[in-house]
Amino acid sequence: MNPPITQEPARRVPIFPWPALVVIAVWSWAIWSCAEHWLGNPNYSYGWVVPLLALGFALRRYLQLDSTGAANPTLASRKPIATQIFVGLVFAGAVFFLEYSREQVWHPEIVLWSICLLAIASTIAILAVYGGTRLARAELFPVLFFLTAVPWPPRFEQPIVSTLMRWVAEMTTELLHWLGVEAQTSGAAIALRSGLVGITEACSGVRSLQAGIMFGLAMGEWFLLRPLRRIVLLVVAMTLAIATNLVRTLLLSLQAERHGVESVDRVHDLIGNVVIATLIVGIWVVGKLLAPRVTKPAALSIKQIAERARQLFASFTSATAPVLRALALSLIAGIICARSLSAYLERRDQTQTVPFFIAKIDNTNGNKLQHVPQTIWNELHPTSGESIRPPNPKTGDGNAGLYHFFWKPSPWNRFVLVHRPDICMPGVGWKLIGGPEPIDVSLDGQPIRFYAFQFQRENLYALELWGVWRNGAPVSLDYQSAQVFGAAIPPPSLQLEGKRKSATEIVACTVMANDAMPANEIAVALLQSVFEYRSR
Repeated sequence: MNPPITQEPARRVPIFPWPALVVIAVWSWAIWSCAEHWLGNPNYSYGWVVPLLALGFALRRYLQLDSTGAANPTLASRKPIATQIFVGLVFAGAVFFLEYSREQVWHPEIVLWSICLLAIASTIAILAVYGGTRLARAELFPVLFFLTAVPWPPRFEQPIVSTLMRWVAEMTTELLHWLGVEAQTSGAAIALRSGLVGITEACSGVRSLQAGIMFGLAMGEWFLLRPLRRIVLLVVAMTLAIATNLVRTLLLSLQAERHGVESVDRVHDLIGNVVIATLIVGIWVVGKLLAPRVTKPAALSIKQIAERARQLFASFTSATAPVLRALALSLIAGIICARSLSAYLERRDQTQTVPFFIAKIDNTNGNKLQHVPQTIWNELHPTSGESIRPPNPKTGDGNAGLYHFFWKPSPWNRFVLVHRPDICMPGVGWKLIGGPEPIDVSLDGQPIRFYAFQFQRENLYALELWGVWRNGAPVSLDYQSAQVFGAAIPPPSLQLEGKRKSATEIVACTVMANDAMPANEIAVALLQSVFEYRSR
């Protein structure tokens, strides 16, 4: 009589690959957190391609591995329910704190880097546990490559920007001398016979430098260079970035010299795009020259690729992974709770979402809307902005203009505060000779606080009434740029922390005259004739 055949219980296959879901969740969070900077800061607009490149490099590295190595079944095994609850609560609390801090702009650089480093650490740990240490080591570069898209801390970036602005202005002036063009450096600007060409943050070269670092690292991975050759390519990429930006500034200066400063806006973006394209091609060529002369391995067939994908999926679903399930659900819960609390507080605090200043533009008053120069728009990137030309400023030469910009609540708004007259005007050749002096202007029966600045450049005098408000409250000018960037402790009245009260509005009125400073009354009358004020 044959013994009965015993059947092994069927192995339960999890419905969800929780390790993969955790990786997708943390990276979605990291990319979402960085996206606001990629949209708001042109210096990091290249960040959109970095996740795609990192994913492509990660897939290629996985397919090139012969085996993934041994996984760690102990870490992937079932844990007691108490452990799952504890891990889930701790992780949910950390996610809630980071997301709420990001929404409220509490130490934004530290929070952003913490979120990205959390995504990197969790990815490497999951790969090591479920794919083996060899796979984790192989994927280390693609995972770390994402850091090239994370914004630099301002206290580190701004000194570099300031140094590059001065260096570019000095070097461009020297090259213009070699070409027989009369020019001299005036702060962070180049004084030509046709006018001033300002070296703004966008023209400093930091954008080319950051993009060059990213692309230099990417091409080192693309061509599978050895470590020493990758370092050489990175150095060459940084050098090319600075050199091509210098060429860009030189071409813009020559354009201003031959066709007037006003013509720079017409070719600014075209020259910038050509220079960036040249930089990318140059880095690719150098990477190609440094690439090893070896026979390429045979490409995997579709069947082999499918089998490798099946192996990876099987390793990710080989255990029930209760701890990772708790992490995935905790991450989602933490983000939902943080954003719900932020939305509730914004509604309770009546956050400003529309501008309070309204320009009076119609056929009866003669005020005319003008095009905001693209360089100013790119530098400030406001939600909305206006440039208004009054009909008769009564200044002798009739040179006057008004600006109005508004920014909806955003972590980016704090950096708008560094674009104030006494900081920016000297950079384009103006000398501050008076101010800032507080002055109250009556608009619609309400006293509105402005500040009067007085500037001089040769025999030309400029009076500017300027004001900045955050969530409708006037901002006192007792602060410095270092405090805005977090390099120094700001005064409590500045209220830099928090997104809810970061809606920002700037109004400026500039009146110019030859040989004498215009009277304050002229600028006050212009403000009253152009703007009305409607709060709440």
